[in-house]
Amino acid sequence: MNNIENSSQPHEKHNFMVFVVNQVLVRIGWIFKNETAIIPRFLELHSPSGVIRGFLPLIFGLGQSLPLFLIAHPVSKMTRKKGVFVISAFGNALPWLVLALILGLSDFAGPVVVGIFLVSHTLSWLMMGCNRLAIGVLQGKLIRVDQRGRLLAYDNSIGCLLAVAAFWLVMPHWLREGNTHYAWIFGTAGGFFGLAACASFYFRETPDWYSWEPSGSSAPPSFAKFLSSGLMLVRYDRNFRTLAVVIVLFHLAWLLFPHYTVFGMRRLGLAPANFFVIISVQNVVTAFGSWAMGNLADRRGNRLVLRILVFIGVFAPLSAIAISRLPMGADFYWFVFAFLGFFPAFNRVIMNYTLEIAPRAKHSQYLGVINLIQACSLFASPLIGLLIDRLSFEPVFISGAVLALTAGLLTFWLAEPRHSRIF
Repeated sequence: MNNIENSSQPHEKHNFMVFVVNQVLVRIGWIFKNETAIIPRFLELHSPSGVIRGFLPLIFGLGQSLPLFLIAHPVSKMTRKKGVFVISAFGNALPWLVLALILGLSDFAGPVVVGIFLVSHTLSWLMMGCNRLAIGVLQGKLIRVDQRGRLLAYDNSIGCLLAVAAFWLVMPHWLREGNTHYAWIFGTAGGFFGLAACASFYFRETPDWYSWEPSGSSAPPSFAKFLSSGLMLVRYDRNFRTLAVVIVLFHLAWLLFPHYTVFGMRRLGLAPANFFVIISVQNVVTAFGSWAMGNLADRRGNRLVLRILVFIGVFAPLSAIAISRLPMGADFYWFVFAFLGFFPAFNRVIMNYTLEIAPRAKHSQYLGVINLIQACSLFASPLIGLLIDRLSFEPVFISGAVLALTAGLLTFWLAEPRHSRIF
């Protein structure tokens, strides 16, 4: 492990707390735009199309991957990264506040609402992609490597438990049959994202004085050099290439997430009471799962945690099919979302693993490339929705489980950057 990576950082305790406050507020806001239950239910009210639902993972993935890679080069040259974090955090809040205002003041319905929502959702994720890069490079700069798992444990566990409390406080009124207040739901999400953005002003960051790489008179244009050397990582670094394949396969299985809610609604007739339990269970599992996985990552390394999370992903589609066959399946459908509750930790573990295998000066480049690779699988998302429309849910769910299993097996070929023993 790089000694610089594990040395004490200036203002680390203060920045650790700012990260926790920021991410706790984001997590509370997130439950009001839950993408496995709330948003699919919202879209089902205005359009039953599986293809429309299939755009959700595509928007999510491209929003995180494409802008992240495009700004990775200029961010790598910035001596301070805090400004990118602040601007992108406010950029994530604004689309939800505007969407809430439109829904509250207009009588739009059907395709018009779907179109407005997809535009707002896309803008939000573009900003989230920029913010995700800022989180990565700031963590890499301000938080030691053996404290990043602890940070994941704190912000996700505290944030999810507070999110569940906020959810039960207001959502029974907003989400009951015949009285769904999506303007208030999405407005609350935007409000908490705005508070999280305000918290980010309190980071204490010292400037970086290194250059990304020595330049020479014969060097190609800076972005071209940044891009080409980044893509060469896939060609010449076997471990990085294996990580890329694991991510692509797992994300192909993960693309099923917006379809689980609709599957339950159509096969089991899920009612609002079921949704309260489902969303609560998912967030409670995210809280305790992130705590367990974050602490395990600090003790045993991110590779082991990545392996566990990928294998957990195998059970989500299989459990959905199995529970749909039960006479009282609606009462047990929350099991599916218990497995999905581990998914938020996946991207954070990928980020932390990538930070460990990358030199500090190239953190933004490695994160940019790995997120660009994630986007490769996302163009299959509308196709998955079309296949569900044509073939039904079950065969597509089984295929997703097979892909996740394959990704899990490939993790045994990943290197452990902290030490050489095999788990």
